[in-house]
Amino acid sequence: MDLFEHALLQFKELEESFNHIWREKNFSWFGPLINVTSGDDTLPLLSVAKKPYRDLILANTISVFDLRIFILGRQCELLAKLGRISDIATNALSFLARFSQRLRTVVVSKPN
Repeated sequence: MDLFEHALLQFKELEESFNHIWREKNFSWFGPLINVTSGDDTLPLLSVAKKPYRDLILANTISVFDLRIFILGRQCELLAKLGRISDIATNALSFLARFSQRLRTVVVSKPN
């Protein structure tokens, strides 16, 4: 197994752990669902260099959204290096569907 495949496997396991937390709705380990910062709406969604993700993780101040973007972005980088472009589209679509569903429940439950 080469290094990219091994790294991809590690990120897949991290994603599965996150999905387990997601199903149980146990977000006590994370900051807010989304922590919007200046310029977020103009930066590439899957760029892992747009924020200091590793620092946010180490400081335990990363939002749920930022953690998922970091995991997805790293997976997509690895898949691109492996030439698995269709897997990038599948992963991104799955993320968007799952996270948009979560956002809808937050918006519906948020008081005016």
